[in-house]
Amino acid sequence: MKVMHTSDLHIGRVLMEESLLQDQQHILDEIIRVAREEEAEVLMISGDIYDKSIPSAEAVRLFNDFLVKLSQLDCEVLMIRGNHDSADRLNFGSRLFDRLNIHIISEYDGHISKFSKGNVDFYMLPFIKPFHLKGYLSEEEYAAIRNSNDMMKAVLERENLDENRINILMMHRFVKAGDKLPELSDSESQLSVGTLDPVDSSLLVRFDYVALGHIHKPQIIIRNTVRYSGTPMKYSFSEANNINGVVTYDTVSGEVKTIELKPLREMRNMKVTYEEAMNMSDSDDLLRIELQDEPQVSSPLDNLKRKFPNLLSLVPLRHQQQSRGLFARRTGISSRDTPETLFAEFFELQEGRGLNDNEEKYFRSILEELREEEA
Repeated sequence: MKVMHTSDLHIGRVLMEESLLQDQQHILDEIIRVAREEEAEVLMISGDIYDKSIPSAEAVRLFNDFLVKLSQLDCEVLMIRGNHDSADRLNFGSRLFDRLNIHIISEYDGHISKFSKGNVDFYMLPFIKPFHLKGYLSEEEYAAIRNSNDMMKAVLERENLDENRINILMMHRFVKAGDKLPELSDSESQLSVGTLDPVDSSLLVRFDYVALGHIHKPQIIIRNTVRYSGTPMKYSFSEANNINGVVTYDTVSGEVKTIELKPLREMRNMKVTYEEAMNMSDSDDLLRIELQDEPQVSSPLDNLKRKFPNLLSLVPLRHQQQSRGLFARRTGISSRDTPETLFAEFFELQEGRGLNDNEEKYFRSILEELREEEA
């Protein structure tokens, strides 16, 4: 049996105020195309379907279109909730979708939901936190859970795997291999993957394949069959060099391969002088340009935007020097630092002045929204 693994669709994501909905529609169509061409019998999507727990109307419409196309595939679709997803919103209509071979698991009910096909058992574990286990463990067992690793150990010990079958686990977690943590990008952080201490991969050895979601960069954890598929497209300029795609796993041969997906618009970082940039061919790519000189023109950004309409970030030379000065002076973040003080320091270095009252109030309102969303 050939199964396909993807995750972290983040439908509705915005990059520097640029909507990525058209790019996402294209990449979702690419996923459908590859599933057909590879004749995948099962498509696994390991969480973070939406980018926000309360998605925009446009994001919901795009997901709806995706569900319609998924229903036309000649394969089973398995989908779990990620930390960005609302359990209630993702679960809406799931009993109807079951009839269309689309199986969505958004809640934990004391055991990992299992879907079986042929000689393969798929264990579908949505994003959970320790309190989700409270009603299913004794007081002593629950009191023994001190971290995510303890929680995952308790969850897995409740499952009886049939060693004579192929066992595949889908989950949305922060997983490490010994002391080695997965590599993050700028579109995620320890804070955003957060409130989640690592789960050690040694707990997963009983599974033949572990389809991980949560981390944006495709990467292998401990062995070739325990891996993050990564996002199907790039979501920050720090990911510009990533090779984004989907993973296929052959349950008979054990072969694992990555199939690259072609984006609608490439994402590129460029370090060039103003003159070099102006002499380049026009491009619709999503660009971040770090200028290597101080152009003697009145509106370098306006001129460059005419050539590169999707230029999302232009970093003048002086700002790069100021940023390097910030990092040179800082040796780390102390317990006394807060997001407010760190942003105020960064703003002053960038703009040469402190935040005024309105700017400080606006920043605090944004920070409060983010904290509410994380909660």
